[in-house]
Amino acid sequence: MVRGKVARLRKMGPILWWVWFLATVPGGAAAADYRLSTNIVTRYEYTDNIFFNEDGALDDHITTVSPGVALVRHAERSTVRVDGRADFSHYRENDELDDIDQWYNASIDYRPSERWQFAAHGGLIDDNRADRDVEITGLVLGSVRRRRSNIGGMASYIFTEKTSGGLFVDFNRENYDDPDTSDRMDYSVVLFLSQMLDNWLARTTGRLNLRYSHYKFERYYGNIATQDIFEVTTTLDDRSDVDSLSLTAGTESVLTEKINLNWDLGARYSRSCRDLVQQRTYTPPWFSEPPLRNETESDRYGFVGSLALNYRGERFTAGLSASHDLQPLSGRGGTANRTRISLSGSRRFSEKLSGSASVQWYWNLSEEDAATGDETDTQTWNARVGLRWAFNRHLALSGDYLYTRSEDHSDGTEAYRNRFLLRLTGTYDWLE
Repeated sequence: MVRGKVARLRKMGPILWWVWFLATVPGGAAAADYRLSTNIVTRYEYTDNIFFNEDGALDDHITTVSPGVALVRHAERSTVRVDGRADFSHYRENDELDDIDQWYNASIDYRPSERWQFAAHGGLIDDNRADRDVEITGLVLGSVRRRRSNIGGMASYIFTEKTSGGLFVDFNRENYDDPDTSDRMDYSVVLFLSQMLDNWLARTTGRLNLRYSHYKFERYYGNIATQDIFEVTTTLDDRSDVDSLSLTAGTESVLTEKINLNWDLGARYSRSCRDLVQQRTYTPPWFSEPPLRNETESDRYGFVGSLALNYRGERFTAGLSASHDLQPLSGRGGTANRTRISLSGSRRFSEKLSGSASVQWYWNLSEEDAATGDETDTQTWNARVGLRWAFNRHLALSGDYLYTRSEDHSDGTEAYRNRFLLRLTGTYDWLE
């Protein structure tokens, strides 16, 4: 097991070559400024529901050591960043769950002229924790190893002093070790246009976004059962495709020196297709039934929206955000309408002591009679409070309590979890 984990770390070695390449990208006549920072986080955690099960039968104490490194290069016309992190987790009572999760990222921003801007990014993730997505999507993925890759790019152009526009492209892929869990590939293309509206609204910029997304889900799995004297092998080949097109309009406004407001609202059209093939094989005498194919399609219309209201004071910050859109469901072979509302705040009590609190609500609801995926109707609440004490700019100690509750209305179950975390974080910049 240990050898397998080390082998996964070695497979990420090629990213070091990207570090070398990106760090030498030309950035203009001026000398480049380099930053090389390392950090290590030691975290103690108690959770009363490791797998987020309905009965909450399994609790444990988890110790995680997370070393990380980041290299940043600032030049006159470009900024390059590469970073990586690994989580080495140890479970006191269930050491068979010990594992290593990894994250690697690289990005570059380049401005060849005053009007043009180009950017690119890429990332690799190898993770396994059952609760890895619950604070991001509101859904529990389960303890299945996931390998995710992401790459994207952006090009923008300033047409006039008040008008700019461009193109954004993003590609993602997820693969799972479990054949019952759906692999996913998706890509998105966004055309965006922004216009300063100072003649009508002070310190306000209008924006228009046209987005096309394609999602592809695949899983191939089977099971073996006994029927009379036969051993029956049933295989399922499940493939789904979703195309989504949306158009939104909105604004970015600086209401005061401390308050910003951003919002977007628009409409969406989506088309879903599913191809499910089932086949049975009997042994003995080893013969197969003709495959059964079920093809379904559906078309849906909906709305897309987002809202972000932020306050930033000298000692207190707060944010309110909300969004609604069609989103892919990791590992589940389909999409759902995801509604999210989040309220957060932080307060600096002194130079060394600060506190924070947040509440999140997610509602993942699959569209009625949708062609892809299983029925989804899940609501999730996350509530977090925490304190942080900074000994100096290199070392800090923090503690958090997180309560999560999830209600799955599609099967009439609910689960909850309490987590207590204590973290010691050390950082150091070697090129200061």
